[in-house]
Amino acid sequence: MDAIKRFLYSVQWLFIGVVSAYDVYMSVTVRDKLYEAEKNPVGRWLIRLGDGDIALFMGLKVASTVLVLGILVWLYHWRPKTAFAVILGVATFQAWLLYVLHS
Repeated sequence: MDAIKRFLYSVQWLFIGVVSAYDVYMSVTVRDKLYEAEKNPVGRWLIRLGDGDIALFMGLKVASTVLVLGILVWLYHWRPKTAFAVILGVATFQAWLLYVLHS
């Protein structure tokens, strides 16, 4: 059973990273129109802060994802039951994001 749990956790962990990478890819492909398309006020603020360039926004987005994935690994080793609840929430959010990217 432990092997199955580790596998499921790993699949969710990878899903989070892949969706995040796809989100950054999509953002870069529409970079000239990203400010108008971006619904996140923090993202819009970061684009304004970068004088219309998306580099700061994308850099912080990637750094945040790496931080979250690192915390999820640490949490799995420290509190596995809590980690499963947390990763399920994050993976569900990423699934919603993937849906929104294609709506």
